[in-house]
Amino acid sequence: MAGRDRPGSAITSAVAETPEERVARLEAELAQAKAEALQKELAEAREKELAEAPAEAAWPPAPTERQPQPEVERPAEPVRFGPVQFGKRSGPDTNLATVPRAVPASYRLVAIPFSWWTLFALFLIAVTPIAVWIFVPVAAVITGAVTFVAVAFLSLQRSLRRLTLLKWGEVANIVRPDVLSTGTYFGGTTVQNMRMAQAHGWTVERRWYSGPVTKTRVHYELRGTQASLVVRGLPYDSGVILADSRDPWLALCVSSFPYDLERDPSGNWTGRVPPRAKLGSMVMIGLLLTWTAAMVVLGGLGAGLF
Repeated sequence: MAGRDRPGSAITSAVAETPEERVARLEAELAQAKAEALQKELAEAREKELAEAPAEAAWPPAPTERQPQPEVERPAEPVRFGPVQFGKRSGPDTNLATVPRAVPASYRLVAIPFSWWTLFALFLIAVTPIAVWIFVPVAAVITGAVTFVAVAFLSLQRSLRRLTLLKWGEVANIVRPDVLSTGTYFGGTTVQNMRMAQAHGWTVERRWYSGPVTKTRVHYELRGTQASLVVRGLPYDSGVILADSRDPWLALCVSSFPYDLERDPSGNWTGRVPPRAKLGSMVMIGLLLTWTAAMVVLGGLGAGLF
């Protein structure tokens, strides 16, 4: 009997627990039971959801092999020569008929194109030495005649060069352009409201321009011969250079032509000359004849020749 618990021990323990402690103990046991039941329900719901979900919906998704992405062609970085930028572009269109090719008559008629530089030179010749014309009138007659011959000769010489290149010219490969000089407002050549041309490939842009004049030496190659050409005016910008297939040193940039050089699918010249170029040539010839006549007549009257 000594090894058995005495009946009064449980009663003693229950009596020792106060009512507040008993309530607290029962609430703790109830909360613990609810938490265990909730965790069990969550675990069962998660197992059921995983069992019913398709295999491809598993998260995180299985890593897949990365597909190669197509390479994106990036624009080439521009190459700078002096103050001018030249982009790395593909070569110009060389679609030209075999030399010698026919030269349309419309190109031949524009022998003396309109030139602001020529008008400026004529103005300076007529106005700057005006005192000489007053005291030595015969000098005006001589100057007028000589100037007319010089302008006509130079204009026809340039026209002959253009026609020669239209017949025998081929597209040269540009080696490199070197900027020789750029005018500033303190030195060099600058222009004000002058109409100037700039070639971009075969396309020639003609616009009114005020600012410095740039001189660029363009090195090119044709049929194994390397030569160079000086382009004056606006900065050179990948314009097509036509060089004589017989003598590559004879060359011009397409911006030196008073009309656009358009070609048909076979590579022959179309002969299209815009009305502006035709009208400009007629106006230039009329102004040159009028200027010469005025110099000769006024000088002759002053000298008593008429």
